Amino acid sequence: MSYLGKYKVGSTLFRTLSEGRMQWNALRNGFRHSHPAPASIISCRDGHGSYQKRSEAIAFSLPPTIVEPENARPLLGKDKRVEFPETFVLRLPHGRVLGDGTVISPQNAILSESTIDFHRKQEHHHLLSERRVPDPEHFEGRLAVITSPGSDNYFHWTLDSVPRLSLLQGMANEIDGYYIDNQSRFHLEWLGMLGIPQEKIVEASPECHIEAKELFVPSFAGLPGLPSPEGLDFVRSFMPPTSGEGRRLYISRSGARRRRILNENEILPLLEKYGFETVHPGKLTVAEQMKLFASASVIVSPHGAELTNLAFCPSGAKVIELFSPYYLNPCFKQLAAVRGLHHTALVGQGGERMLHRQIDAHHVWANIKVDVASLNKALSEL
Repeated sequence: MSYLGKYKVGSTLFRTLSEGRMQWNALRNGFRHSHPAPASIISCRDGHGSYQKRSEAIAFSLPPTIVEPENARPLLGKDKRVEFPETFVLRLPHGRVLGDGTVISPQNAILSESTIDFHRKQEHHHLLSERRVPDPEHFEGRLAVITSPGSDNYFHWTLDSVPRLSLLQGMANEIDGYYIDNQSRFHLEWLGMLGIPQEKIVEASPECHIEAKELFVPSFAGLPGLPSPEGLDFVRSFMPPTSGEGRRLYISRSGARRRRILNENEILPLLEKYGFETVHPGKLTVAEQMKLFASASVIVSPHGAELTNLAFCPSGAKVIELFSPYYLNPCFKQLAAVRGLHHTALVGQGGERMLHRQIDAHHVWANIKVDVASLNKALSEL
């Protein structure tokens, strides 16, 4: 099918479901809205604004990671380095921001470096398939775009949105408002730490479309989902003082809707034997999560947003990440590398056909059945 090549990842099932959802939204929005959707995508350098470079592009070498079983290595261990692009702030008179932080120029073009489309290739951004979008409201002032796709999630907020603020240091007196998520407990806690007052928040939402007198558009402080070392230092600068170290933590997702450990009752006695305590970071405040991970020497966890807190681990800590064979996302392996942590990937049972074909099915909902023998081997080698 012609649409399959427009997607970066996923099995045919995943791409078909994603395409169906996108086309349904485009059809619905065509009846609900009246403003023309963006017609093209261009670079921020061509956005008819003031482009201010903040840092040069840098390359970062990724250390090797342990992957079990071996046939999962081509997917989880293939990247040898990452390239962090240069960072910048674009000041865009009469620019517009739509929904999850997509910036649109006065010429009705999406500015590519300021947004991402998780599953589709950038040149096939989902908004280019829309016919109409909500009519813009006007903001009589200078509005900084902080939110980005997925920032209602703890991972994307902490590692995508928060680091963008590092690029706006020294500009606070010029900014009249911040286009930002403000709906969850962790958003409110972070906004307090960042010193952004509620009266300056313009709340982002899927139906929001704002034209400002001037937009301040910081780039990502690294790659989407992976801050550069400098961006990570900014996030870590908000850590409270910590005491204690050497804790062994098992991160449970027993209350989550997806990526739960199906045989958790089998692995808990094994983890207890090796001195692990079971924790649920989602029940803690942001500051408590920072302190918890700062005290860890070893972490065992299924893949999930809780591992965002690897950003706060001490250098040299060890991580054993548990994966479903149907969802092999290396984002936390890369975060561990930038943070100077030792990472091991253990892929759960099943999915032999996908692993043989070297396909990341990207079934983000898939739960995990841990191979107890493999986990025991990894724990015995700590």
